[in-house]
Amino acid sequence: MADRKISELSSITFTGSLGEAFQTYGNALSTIADRWNTELDIAAVDSEAAMGSMKGHVLLFGLDSKIRARRVAKRLKRARDLAASLAERGQTFHRSYRKHFLAG
Repeated sequence: MADRKISELSSITFTGSLGEAFQTYGNALSTIADRWNTELDIAAVDSEAAMGSMKGHVLLFGLDSKIRARRVAKRLKRARDLAASLAERGQTFHRSYRKHFLAG
């Protein structure tokens, strides 16, 4: 099976100063998730437009195609929301480490 690592994340080692390593990892995770967020947003809009332009039922004036396109694109929008949440969690990763291990 092919090597399936995310090189931006797998190259970060958790040695030395863990605070710096965790911050670097969280920033890299947020960057990747932001890129996914943008890509999924563009894909959702483009795919909905492409599917919505397809001919639908003649008596419905193609309205059924637009509704089905919206349903399909909704899956990409949900994935986009998950990527946005992942980007946010990447930023809180380092803060959580500081709170639980360096406080007090």
